[in-house]
Amino acid sequence: MTNLERRFITARRAAITADFQKLNPRQQEGVLTTEGPLLLLAGAGSGKTTVLINRVANLLRYGRGSDCEDIPVPVDEDTVTFLEGYVTAPAAEREEQRPLMQYLCAVEPASPWEVLAITFTNKAANELKERLGRMLGEEQARDVWASTFHSACVRILRRDIDRIGFDRSFTIYDSDDSKRVIKDVLKELSLEEKSFPPREILSVISQAKDSMQSPEEFIHYWEGVNDWRRIRIGKVYALYSKKLREANALDFDDIILHTVRLLESCPDVLERYQRKFRYILIDEYQDTNHLQYLLVSLLAAIVVAMIVYFIACLLLRVKELGHVVVAIAERFHRRRPA
Repeated sequence: MTNLERRFITARRAAITADFQKLNPRQQEGVLTTEGPLLLLAGAGSGKTTVLINRVANLLRYGRGSDCEDIPVPVDEDTVTFLEGYVTAPAAEREEQRPLMQYLCAVEPASPWEVLAITFTNKAANELKERLGRMLGEEQARDVWASTFHSACVRILRRDIDRIGFDRSFTIYDSDDSKRVIKDVLKELSLEEKSFPPREILSVISQAKDSMQSPEEFIHYWEGVNDWRRIRIGKVYALYSKKLREANALDFDDIILHTVRLLESCPDVLERYQRKFRYILIDEYQDTNHLQYLLVSLLAAIVVAMIVYFIACLLLRVKELGHVVVAIAERFHRRRPA
């Protein structure tokens, strides 16, 4: 690499950094690191959402430009001098020069629909879109996949759930709907609600689904340890699943469970989404359950960069994280009987 090219790479990163000058140095580091997996550990009020939003903006504007040595544009002394001067130019002058700067600094910028940003609440997802809209414009922000796990999975299932035997017009049951079905099942099986409270039954079924245990597998396991009560819960689970299938309905756990099963059983569907999402960002990663971990693992298999946002006590960048994330997730999310 020539000295001129080295100057260009240094000036390019400095110019991109100037676009995020309102952030502190550690926040800038999280925003500008684009090569490989990244983990952020951060306490409440440290600006995690701000980092996430600015990171999306960086990926859409500059792609890999802030963190790679690729030079996709012709470089000469005038180009390098322009970028070096951009950083120290007055704000009004920088605003006029920004279009040219962005052209020179961009390296494979992501399209909005290539970014999947997962949050745990609809409120957080809407806030992310609103703030992105103010930074990038409503059109770009609208096309970013910013949603909860369940909302993202519903979009996937509406297109391809027929591949695993459901109709695309499936109904989503809320907790009250699920409780009503459980009560009907208990009556059919002559089981008393006092002995088998519907809320407890649904909790056990949810744990089984998180472990990807079918009703048959659940019953087989508890028959092996001769647990009379769990065996009967397994029979409730089996009839509950049958009734949902007959109604072409999914409960909340099914939404992610069937998405994972769809991706595992249909390689072409899996590859479509693996290639679609170049960048995956997850807020509150430590709150993911086993199914959510499996979903992300499937989608991230050939993703250019996986970004995980993890809430803890410190703001910290960890390099070469891929094997660490997998090890931690496998330790805490490995399959186990419900």
